[in-house]
Amino acid sequence: MTTQSAVADSIRDGARIGAGLLQALADSRLVGDIGSRLSPKCSCDIPPPCWMPRSLGEVKSFVCAGGTAVLRLRITNCGVDGENFRVEVTNNPKKDVTIAPAALALGSMERGVVTLTLSSKAAASKGEERELLVWVRGCHDHYTRWTVTVGRGADSCHELDVEDCPDYVHHWYDHFYCPRPCPNSG
Repeated sequence: MTTQSAVADSIRDGARIGAGLLQALADSRLVGDIGSRLSPKCSCDIPPPCWMPRSLGEVKSFVCAGGTAVLRLRITNCGVDGENFRVEVTNNPKKDVTIAPAALALGSMERGVVTLTLSSKAAASKGEERELLVWVRGCHDHYTRWTVTVGRGADSCHELDVEDCPDYVHHWYDHFYCPRPCPNSG
């Protein structure tokens, strides 16, 4: 027997054993169990692109007529460089939301607090509601929808953490983003 034929026989025997093992697994109920253990379930959902504003969720405040709703934003700059932050409310035609301070300069890893205050009128009717779009602009743009409803409760104060961190990770899905503007925008 030559060396070449011995190697060919070994390869053929290995392939036969491997095929037999795969067939045995396919015939048994172990395939689903082993397959789920070998390849963990992963989500194929592609998250929003890194340049899109990041949602902070929604905040709902309930106050009595004449009461005050407060939203405290605890902003953390988790980047290595200093960052200037601006907080603004874009749909505030009455200009009755007080923002203190409206701008905040934070160094590396520093944290600061911005307080938004909205006082309801004493004559406000029960169920009257205001939805405000609050923006935090720093390394990234973050937003929250703050809904203030007159009805039950007294004064209301909520805290919301904003972690403004640069994204240094290059993801596989970064290659699939391209601008797709709304078809009806001019």
